[in-house]
Amino acid sequence: MFFRYAYRKEKGQLLLYLYKTTHFEFAQEAINPKEEHYSTLEDEAIAFVKKKQLPLSFEKLYIVVDGNIIKTIPKEDFPLEEKQLKTHDIDETHFMICLKDENREEKISLFQYLIGTLFASTAFPLEKEALKALVILYRTYALEQIKEKGMIDAKNSFVIYKDPQLYKFSYLEQFHKTYQLYREAILETKGLYLLSNGQFIKPYVHLISSGKTTTNQKDSYLVSKDSLWDMKAKNYFQSFFFSYQDLAQKFLITKDNFSQYTKKDIAYLLGLPSLAFTCLEEKEGLTILSRGVGNDLGLSLFGANYLAKQGLNYAQILAYYFQNILLYRLSY
Repeated sequence: MFFRYAYRKEKGQLLLYLYKTTHFEFAQEAINPKEEHYSTLEDEAIAFVKKKQLPLSFEKLYIVVDGNIIKTIPKEDFPLEEKQLKTHDIDETHFMICLKDENREEKISLFQYLIGTLFASTAFPLEKEALKALVILYRTYALEQIKEKGMIDAKNSFVIYKDPQLYKFSYLEQFHKTYQLYREAILETKGLYLLSNGQFIKPYVHLISSGKTTTNQKDSYLVSKDSLWDMKAKNYFQSFFFSYQDLAQKFLITKDNFSQYTKKDIAYLLGLPSLAFTCLEEKEGLTILSRGVGNDLGLSLFGANYLAKQGLNYAQILAYYFQNILLYRLSY
């Protein structure tokens, strides 16, 4: 049994210390032999954190026995806490939502919406656990939009919806197999969504990180995390060359005004796949070395898929890429 805990901030990281002593353990066993025992220290630590409802905002957990640190548990080893919200019953195959597409509005089921977002956002085949993580993020966005606006825009800066039937010709014989996989990912995460500090989180998703995700001061759940496995992706590194003549004629970028542009401006003007790039000034023009695909915020699709292949489940994947979050389930 742990008799004390403490949060400490060291080198920019929030750490949780759990303390126990062998003397206290022996005394407790003598007084109460029926007290619950755990097979591992990890299990005991997880049970203690859940029982005390301690905040999961720490990066690492240290177990201290008689003054000595004998075990370190990283945050990603902790499963997300799941809470039940007492709400109205919802069956996602019948729960209708209003979808706005340009000037047209239509009613579709939440289930169909999630199927359509998966078809529109998966650039390569994903493991089921990675798909589940994606489903939870997109369901979270749908519930937020329904609450705030009473409807969902089919096209927005976070999630794009397209009718799944549009993919029949591109997927051909794989369409029904893929549809079934997406269906299972939705049903196996029925009603699950994410909150951070009582607020819906935004579904920040990108294709391939630059090797590390980015901290966003606006959203506290976005904290930089290593995602080095993304460097194995086929399109991780890309090189682009622009002559000074093309830069001046097509983009109005010259050697004199180049420093006036931000990285975001340059990436947008030149159509670069990432904000993580390096510029090399050469004799005839500019060579740009780009790393990753996307804005480096939140969940990396390639990284999530890699973690799923290593055996991590959807909750562990989400807990790695998003900090200080809780998993909730709508009651049925």
